[in-house]
Amino acid sequence: MGQHHARAIGKLASGARLVAVADPNPAAAEPLRAEFPEIRHYPDLPALLAAERPDVVHIVTPPSTHAALARMALEAGSNVYVEKPFVESVAEANEILALAASRNLRVCAGHQLMYEPPARRLREYRPAIGRLVHIESYFSFRTTRRTPDGRTPLRADLQLLDILPHPVYLLLDALAGEPGDRPELLSVEVGPAGTVHALVRKGMVTGTLVVTLEGRPVDNWLRLTGTNGTLHADFVRSTVQRSIGPGTSGIDKLFAPYRQSRQLVGGTTRSMARRFLGGQRSYPGLTELFNALYDAIRQGQPSPVSPENILGTVEICERVSQELHRFQERIRPPKSVDLPGSPIVLSGGTGFLGKELVHQLVAAGHPVTVLARRDPPAWEQFPGATYLVTDLGAPLDPAHFAGAAAVVHAAAETAGSWEQHQRNSIDAAEHVIRAAAAAGVRRFIHVSSLAVLSKSAGPTRDDTPLEPDSRGSGPYVWGKLESERLVRRLGAELGVDVKVMRPAAIVDYRDFDPPGRLGKRLGNFFVAVGSPGDKLGTVDLSFCARAITWAVDHFAEAPAVVNLVDPALPTKRMLVAALRKNNPDLSVIWLPMLLLHPLSWGALLLQKVLRPGRPAINVAKVFSVERIDPRGAATLETRMALTGGGGA
Repeated sequence: MGQHHARAIGKLASGARLVAVADPNPAAAEPLRAEFPEIRHYPDLPALLAAERPDVVHIVTPPSTHAALARMALEAGSNVYVEKPFVESVAEANEILALAASRNLRVCAGHQLMYEPPARRLREYRPAIGRLVHIESYFSFRTTRRTPDGRTPLRADLQLLDILPHPVYLLLDALAGEPGDRPELLSVEVGPAGTVHALVRKGMVTGTLVVTLEGRPVDNWLRLTGTNGTLHADFVRSTVQRSIGPGTSGIDKLFAPYRQSRQLVGGTTRSMARRFLGGQRSYPGLTELFNALYDAIRQGQPSPVSPENILGTVEICERVSQELHRFQERIRPPKSVDLPGSPIVLSGGTGFLGKELVHQLVAAGHPVTVLARRDPPAWEQFPGATYLVTDLGAPLDPAHFAGAAAVVHAAAETAGSWEQHQRNSIDAAEHVIRAAAAAGVRRFIHVSSLAVLSKSAGPTRDDTPLEPDSRGSGPYVWGKLESERLVRRLGAELGVDVKVMRPAAIVDYRDFDPPGRLGKRLGNFFVAVGSPGDKLGTVDLSFCARAITWAVDHFAEAPAVVNLVDPALPTKRMLVAALRKNNPDLSVIWLPMLLLHPLSWGALLLQKVLRPGRPAINVAKVFSVERIDPRGAATLETRMALTGGGGA
């Protein structure tokens, strides 16, 4: 966010200049210093304030630090811009705003959507729709499971609270001109997976607020309904569709969809052209809001974001936070459940496979200790599982593994740089097996990947040798490959019996998402690579988790190494059919390997030119047709059926 602010300030024509950045982590400041070499770096805000005495301080730190830093900057005589969420309580907001008023300083919250083109056009057309009757503010959001810098992102419920101010302040801004003392929050309901519904009223006007992490597609809009029409501001496509007039006649009803379609298509085309041709590198609305704030400071005018909007937003967000906390306490599973099975330690238990593994292990009667980078929200936790927040990239306390009958290591980096895969895949695997061995655990199941096997040794079987070129298929495969090599070697050295299970691309047919090797979705098109009759190495999520659970329960009988694939491999045509079952409007384009090879050569050359010295990824190799012998998985399935199957 600091980089977005710096770029937006750099685009201003008002003479404002970025002079310094404060960050206790020098590495975090490096991207800014590389882009803006003239700025100075300080380890904290007091040092910056003492040396620079800036006119304005932008606070883009975690929300829990906002109040203290804003107070510090105001006491030093600086105006402040505070990113959303402004602060965490109404009491803190009142204190900050009172301090600013007593010193004649400006406080601005990061409510930049109010300065995006849709919000400005909404205010322009607002008088035309007559007396306001109702407002709807909607935000659907996709959580971030990883960050580009490798840091652990916020858990899902905290990400919801982080984006919550956007739809709230837009709703309150639309209510600002209505008669009435102040907006009143009538009710808040929190549903499964954190979906928030709230009802707000000011005078005779009601407003509904809906924020969801699960609703799709990702969207953000504000809809105003008046006695003479409706305005719909779309903040994803940066458009406003207006339907002005009573709309009661048959002609109105007939032609209204065509008018709105024309506005949507034309508006979206113009806004996207402006965004791409204008080289948009910071969040829309930031530059405009900064300009408004700086002009207000120069001219002695009020802040562009009113104290009423700031206070109202904090008040509603605080209330939603309280309700979300109460909701999670109601649904939080009991910390201890009396299960008959032996305790299991599982790493990676909050991921795609990990959550299904927890479910299957608990169903098989095992209490599970999940080692996770973050505590999951209550709606993602299972009765019978204990969640222990720890960093696998650092050495682990053997006490975490005390009393465990077995360890299942399923954690790995799924994206990012080579350094991140070194830390979160290879180093993590070493730390887990060493700590397990130190705690006396002698049964260790390592979840690897089918991608680590050599592609040039005939059909892939359980005994196929590992890929010799460990960097040829990118950081993910390299991390999984080196992790498996390391765990097998350390197991022999430390006296730990290691079983290796290599899942193919995992798919969940209950909620189908295509495996990466099938192709790529581009909007409403899907480019499927290869031939429809090609068989693809996949494994059903439920079968994969049941197989690992079975290996826990039948460790001595489990094979030392097994490739987890569907016993009857699906064709790409079958997988595309599964995709289209849930996406009936999707258009599929088949890209033959004959065409992909020359494209891949060009991509290799481009990588070598743009990233000299770094391994280049062969795209054709990634999508190459696999020859897989599924007999090992079929044999395992038979043994599972004969001995109870494991899991549920």
